[in-house]
Amino acid sequence: MADRALRQPAPDPAPAVVAAAPEFGTYRLEQLGDSQCRFPCSSHGTAHRFCGRPAVHHNPDKPAVWCLEHQAVVFTPKPVIAARKLGRG
Repeated sequence: MADRALRQPAPDPAPAVVAAAPEFGTYRLEQLGDSQCRFPCSSHGTAHRFCGRPAVHHNPDKPAVWCLEHQAVVFTPKPVIAARKLGRG
């Protein structure tokens, strides 16, 4: 019983230090991960900045490169393309 009196609880682990993520639209290309939106948001000379929001898979055979907002900008729905070919759009 004397052994229990000498034991002290383990100290709390130190909090993990996590670098703050850049704001969306301020990511440099080398900062983007595999599943982050690569939509260009700004460009000043050679200082290009990209969205960086989580990308959404629209085709399981291809990597995700656009967030929902920018996917709508980048892709034109097939019915719209068909209507334009018929002169209706």
